[in-house]
Amino acid sequence: MKKLILTGLFFALLCPFTFANEMTEDYFDIATNYCIDGNYSEALNYLDKILLVEPENKTVADLKNGLRQIIQGKNTSFILPKSNAVKQAVNYKKSGNKQGELTALTAANDYWAYYFLAQYYRQNKDYNQAINYFVKSVNAKPSFNQCYLEIAVCYFELGNFQQAVTYLNQYLKINPQDDFAYALKARCEANLDNNDDALSDILTAIALENSVDNRFLEGKILYNMKRYQQAKDKLEKLTSDIQTAEIYKYIGLCYDGLGNYNEALNNLDKSILLFDDDKTVNSKYNEIKAKIGK
Repeated sequence: MKKLILTGLFFALLCPFTFANEMTEDYFDIATNYCIDGNYSEALNYLDKILLVEPENKTVADLKNGLRQIIQGKNTSFILPKSNAVKQAVNYKKSGNKQGELTALTAANDYWAYYFLAQYYRQNKDYNQAINYFVKSVNAKPSFNQCYLEIAVCYFELGNFQQAVTYLNQYLKINPQDDFAYALKARCEANLDNNDDALSDILTAIALENSVDNRFLEGKILYNMKRYQQAKDKLEKLTSDIQTAEIYKYIGLCYDGLGNYNEALNNLDKSILLFDDDKTVNSKYNEIKAKIGK
């Protein structure tokens, strides 16, 4: 379970979702209100009621898992706010009044208001403003170290991978069991061409959470390191869970690196069938075909 889902749980509960009927929507509103009051157990009960009606609702299932971990004390850095400004903003958000939500948060000067204002800007992809308010939040409450992870995510989205790593290191000193943070750090290191560090980080993430996403990232990093056989073996094992253009692209590139051009073409062809607008894949496919034709 990604830790951003856990630590952003309250904010996620405020976002608009589409439900199959009015009853499940009502249940969701009740769950939100219980979360505002800090009554996690009752919120969990109402999320369970939604899942009885909509068992395939992944968003609600993720929120339920997040609440369960908070109840079990596995994530103690995120505590629901008592800020009146945030409660006001919640009411504005639920009524669809974006300006009211923004005004309520901007008028306040407590760390929770800063935090949710940062989340507001992050949701609107204004990452520089988001960083500004996450910094204000952690300055107002230095123990609120979750902000370091949030700042790192914003820097990652801006493509400033070195700054992201700086904040991730700061966060991981305090939260060394967070697989999401290690996986994000691995992505940053890979983008900086620090592949040895990237591999070390993703292996730590896998040790903490042996997820498909983490193992997929491991395969991509191994490919970047030109360890084609290892990368191919790991990626092919994931195709029972992942059938995307990206995974077949990397498998095809691994086969190309190994000199097995027929299998490279087979996998690149699958990638193109799933998504035909990747210029890298199309170029590599044509290059290999020309090579075989010589």
